[in-house]
Amino acid sequence: MEQDCIFCKIVNKELPCYKVYEDDFVLAFLDVNPVSLGHTLVIPKKHYENIFDIDGETFKKIAEVSRIIALKMVNNLDGVLGVNVFQSNGRVAEQVVMHSHTHLIPRREDDSFRINDALRSFKLEDNQFKSILEKIKI
Repeated sequence: MEQDCIFCKIVNKELPCYKVYEDDFVLAFLDVNPVSLGHTLVIPKKHYENIFDIDGETFKKIAEVSRIIALKMVNNLDGVLGVNVFQSNGRVAEQVVMHSHTHLIPRREDDSFRINDALRSFKLEDNQFKSILEKIKI
């Protein structure tokens, strides 16, 4: 646990939350500043800053819980036709709370949240694609 981490305080019940799910490893709760009705955060109960230091088993558990909650959103929340699932990892990626967390954002036909407004694309040459591929290919 990190002393000043708001999510660690939620895990330790020092701060309240609207709990969606909890087990020994994962906690999911409604975001108190939602961009959509039902916006949920899924976090590891152990403090990991981001994807770079989280262990594989915990990450798999977060992914599975996220999938189940996303299905419940589509099946049970009024007007929900899809769900954005994303993380920000590192300050340069606009991570604000430095405790790993996954956003589940239920999407409705007429909502105003636009993730594509933030995405910019640019053209790459074949050699640029190949250079990047060489560096990150598994």
